[in-house]
Amino acid sequence: MSKKKVLSLILIAVLLSLSLVGCGGGGGGGEEVAEDEPIIIKVGHTDTSSRSTNISVEWLADYMAEQTDGRVIVEAYPDGQLGDDPEMCKGLLLGTVQVYFGLSGVLGGIVGPQLDIVDLPFLYTSYDNWVEGSFDKGGLEIYNELLEGTGYTCVDFMYNGMMNLASSKKVYKSKEDMAGYKVRVTSSEMNVNIFNALGANPTPMAWGEVYTSVVQGAVDGLTHSLGVFNDFKFYEYAPYITLTEHQSSPYTVVMATSFLESLPEDVYDIWMDGLHQACAMQREMERELELGYVDTFIANGATVYASTDEEKAAFYELCKDIYAAQRDITGADVFDRFLATAGK
Repeated sequence: MSKKKVLSLILIAVLLSLSLVGCGGGGGGGEEVAEDEPIIIKVGHTDTSSRSTNISVEWLADYMAEQTDGRVIVEAYPDGQLGDDPEMCKGLLLGTVQVYFGLSGVLGGIVGPQLDIVDLPFLYTSYDNWVEGSFDKGGLEIYNELLEGTGYTCVDFMYNGMMNLASSKKVYKSKEDMAGYKVRVTSSEMNVNIFNALGANPTPMAWGEVYTSVVQGAVDGLTHSLGVFNDFKFYEYAPYITLTEHQSSPYTVVMATSFLESLPEDVYDIWMDGLHQACAMQREMERELELGYVDTFIANGATVYASTDEEKAAFYELCKDIYAAQRDITGADVFDRFLATAGK
């Protein structure tokens, strides 16, 4: 059975286990689309077509077609078909794409470092802690406070997986081990600062260059989720996997506020309901799959090391200055309220 069929079966199972998510409010803040005019929503991202993220978009396309009698057409564009991450994110405000999702650092690199608050190192202790903080305790709402006036709205978070390390050299247990580790990071100042603090050599690089750079040894490895290590088979070229779980780095699901507000109220309600269902299903799917990736890595000859609580605590201590700096950037009130959602 193909991975895509397995994902689809998991999606169906999750659907049956989830109650429908209601969403009040409505659009209408912008110039509404004519009633008889079809609404095309292009969803762009750089994940593979077979990953849980894209499977959820395909489900959303079917849902919207059914619920709106074909009026809303959702088109999925995986694998960077509409450009690289920053290009697609900027394209939201140009109207070339209507939904973009990707690493939170991408949006932060465009809007400003105040958004890097979601990427603070060792902020969440577990997947459940992240879900509770983001959705039950208001983390997503506080994040959107930081987007006011930018033209962007983060409509939801997808689960990309906790961030870990892949390397062609070794596993990493301490700052001493990190010395000389040339690790690919996004251009986010937060990510660069984290690996500088840990003693590594952070190397910002566009996603389209990463695979070749890892294969050819231009970098020693990268920090990303287990799902990405799996889908792109990085474990073959960077077979030392360290489970640091140092960041949650959610996928921010972003839209232009003007487009969102231009949707007729009935369409807005259906869209937000379907979108929240799709994202909730994706989070459950990816978490279930994530638990099996380690077995795949080991079966293919990779070395997998889970950081101990003591090692994580030592890494956190190295990063404490990053918290103080981020509080100054974000503002004390928002910063403190956001950390409270994570139980800090």
